[in-house]
Amino acid sequence: MALTLFRKKPDLFDYEAERTCKNCGHAFQGKFCSRCGEKVVDRTDRSLRKLAESILNALTFLEGKFWRSFKLLFAHPGKLSSEIRAGIQVPYMRMVGLFFVANFFYFLFPVFDTFNSSLYSQFYQQDHSAWVQEMVRHHVKTHPVSVEEFTNAYNAHTANVSKLIVVVLVFLYTLPLSIINYSKKNLYFDHLQFSFEFHAYQLMVSSVVVPLVFKWLIQGVQGVFGWDWNVLLSDSFYSKVSLVLFGYFFIRGQRTYYGHGWIVSVLKGALLAHLVFYSWKAYRLILFFVTYWTM
Repeated sequence: MALTLFRKKPDLFDYEAERTCKNCGHAFQGKFCSRCGEKVVDRTDRSLRKLAESILNALTFLEGKFWRSFKLLFAHPGKLSSEIRAGIQVPYMRMVGLFFVANFFYFLFPVFDTFNSSLYSQFYQQDHSAWVQEMVRHHVKTHPVSVEEFTNAYNAHTANVSKLIVVVLVFLYTLPLSIINYSKKNLYFDHLQFSFEFHAYQLMVSSVVVPLVFKWLIQGVQGVFGWDWNVLLSDSFYSKVSLVLFGYFFIRGQRTYYGHGWIVSVLKGALLAHLVFYSWKAYRLILFFVTYWTM
């Protein structure tokens, strides 16, 4: 059945017929409009066979381009941005697409809640917590809602909002990249490209791959020896692990993408790794206000 499904069938399409594009109204011949590129849709495009082919092509595309991009992301930070800036784009996923695929994996495997922030965290654990406390207390006083009801509604809503605005981090971090690596030869787009690469790395490597390895290691050790290694996933310990992972990325990225020597790369990379935590603070403030105003 599978062989029958994917066996090549004779092309019965009439390439000589004159057609009018349903998108732009242009007259053309063939399968694609010569002005806007819109494709002629016929019965074969609406078949189960065509759907299966489309799914297979999508998976093949993701497997090839995604894994090729991911290997560069992990093994050679900055190389992917360098390749794309040089005009070598066909072998890799586009950086924006890679970021959103990484974002998808992060929310699919939520080991840490790094980019979401519950009302408890906003209320007690942030530099802006005093503002949050004042606004929430005022809201509860002026609306017919209890603290518990507001908390439940906020936590449910902010989980969805965080999935939509995590891209804000990319643009926030372009500012320190632009300042620390200021040069007339670098355009804003160059820093933005590198920021997309870093945040794809952050989402995939430091927020999914490494935490999952730690989690499996903990489960294995507990099962064999009965040891409790949950400290490996505590916020205080893993923030130090993240700092090392970020430092690795930025030091390599400074050399590969910005072309600095080792000493400058280490100094700038260490500074950029620390600044990531400050970008999270700004992001969580934005997340609170967006969640609060859209509830």
